[in-house]
Amino acid sequence: MYRQITDEGTAQGVATLPQWTPLIRRVAADDDGATEELYAAFNGLRRYFDRQLGAECVQDAFHEVILTLIVHIRSGRLRNPERIAGYVMTIARRHVAETIRVRIRSRSHCVRADDIELRDRAPNAEGRLLQREQREIARRVLHAMPKTDREILVRYYLEEQRPEVIQAALHITPTLFRLIKWRAKARFTELCRNAQGGHVERSG
Repeated sequence: MYRQITDEGTAQGVATLPQWTPLIRRVAADDDGATEELYAAFNGLRRYFDRQLGAECVQDAFHEVILTLIVHIRSGRLRNPERIAGYVMTIARRHVAETIRVRIRSRSHCVRADDIELRDRAPNAEGRLLQREQREIARRVLHAMPKTDREILVRYYLEEQRPEVIQAALHITPTLFRLIKWRAKARFTELCRNAQGGHVERSG
């Protein structure tokens, strides 16, 4: 139906405007099936991220771009459906550039081996207190997250339910499950990092 977008920013046999327009309208209307089709249409981007960032970053980068694209479609920012291939590649290149900038900044703050102070790994009172504090922060962050995100994190990571069980319980497609789980995990990590000593506001 929709030919896959290539990772070079061009579209070999990409669907023309009359084909893309209904798909984008369905994505804007929160149609799970349309999200599946969009996900499959841009699967070729994985090769681009593999070359630019390495295999370990492919999944996160691909999900980030698809989620960004969905947000842009639903907010009306994608005004020319026939130019969607170039639009997506712009998002992808910006993500690659930002990832590389973060890596460069991280390397500049690397700790030298000579600066590391070796300590006894046995738990002490201070360590136990820190662990309790981190667990409390994680609990508050999880409680503050949107219901669907929270339920997926709890079911998948804490209760260790299989993806197909969670999908059936929440009535979502496998693709939507992957996207929400990735988004929720990334958001949880970010909120926990920001919540050290701060206040967590409820997301919904």
